[in-house]
Amino acid sequence: MTPSKFRPATHLLVCTNARAPDDPLRSGCGAHGPAVFAALKREALARAMASRVWVTATGCMGQCPPSGCAVAVYPRNEHLVAVVEDDAPAIFQRAITP
Repeated sequence: MTPSKFRPATHLLVCTNARAPDDPLRSGCGAHGPAVFAALKREALARAMASRVWVTATGCMGQCPPSGCAVAVYPRNEHLVAVVEDDAPAIFQRAITP
């Protein structure tokens, strides 16, 4: 194992987990997660911060909101739920503001 020399200042983890239509937990984050992921990636690129703010699609993070998706912000250790694509600019700004 070798530690990477690359480290983000902020890491946004976006749940994109999709569930079967008959799953009791509903669709999971799969209905909104991919769009939120893409919107946050666009924010990072538009602000020329892609090397400092990493946006990563994940599987289930254990917080299944009834609508939207879950997003974790590190190193702030914040977990946001019911996130939709239109929230991306505010989430990004919140993540980079000290």
